[in-house]
Amino acid sequence: MAAPPLDFEELYRQFKSKVFGTAYRMLSNYADAEDVTQDVFVKVFKKLSSFRGDAAVSTWIYRITINACLDFRRKRKRQEALPLSEEAEQVSVGLSLGRLIEGLIPKMPAGYREVFILHDIQGLKHVEIARVLGITDGASKSQLHRARAFLRRELSPYVDSRSWQKEV
Repeated sequence: MAAPPLDFEELYRQFKSKVFGTAYRMLSNYADAEDVTQDVFVKVFKKLSSFRGDAAVSTWIYRITINACLDFRRKRKRQEALPLSEEAEQVSVGLSLGRLIEGLIPKMPAGYREVFILHDIQGLKHVEIARVLGITDGASKSQLHRARAFLRRELSPYVDSRSWQKEV
């Protein structure tokens, strides 16, 4: 029994903000994220009839999004985030921890960044991330652990180390 055809407008409504959020965090630039989001949905529209359903539609769309961001970054060869020293200076004038983390995301190695965004920001499970990125569940868990360690290391001068420990 064949799966019912996918409705592009419904997919767009359901995934637009998730695609944009992923692109924004990967590229650290609002306009670039908008461009990539548009490109992603053009690709989804063009390839919708060829979607076989081997994976969940969300996995398929996230894979298109990640690839589009990587392609965009390769073409642009630039990063928009503030250097950490400038961010540190702004902490004293009210830069939130969340904004500091957002500024560090583009500085993470690509594998860490992708897994961190998909797991901790978009809420995907490791098995879904493994499908999206073409890696194992274990690799996803390992990359997430390393991404979090990277953030702890970079944030340690600004955050009390006791706040990183789990409460008993």
